[in-house]
Amino acid sequence: MAQALGHIQSVSGSVDAIEFWTGETGWPTDGGSNYGAATASTANANTFFHQGVCAALAWGTNVFYFEAFDEPWKPASVGQDGQPAIETTWGAMTANRGTKFSLQC
Repeated sequence: MAQALGHIQSVSGSVDAIEFWTGETGWPTDGGSNYGAATASTANANTFFHQGVCAALAWGTNVFYFEAFDEPWKPASVGQDGQPAIETTWGAMTANRGTKFSLQC
């Protein structure tokens, strides 16, 4: 992301000439969505938020965090590797609107 932002800024000649957005980013907070060494956990989602999302915001990049809330009503799914892919627990907050970690940068 930093490379893309740097390139756009060098082409435009300004850090403010173009509004830059990250369309969707997030981290699963509970099982079934592991990808290699990237494991689903609230601790890892917290780290991703504070080291990734907060950094993007500090660079002046707008971010859509996926997802704001858990979605327990989503159906069971299967990932590309054939393993269960839990899509219900990607929220930074529970379905009842309680935060899972600090959302302050």
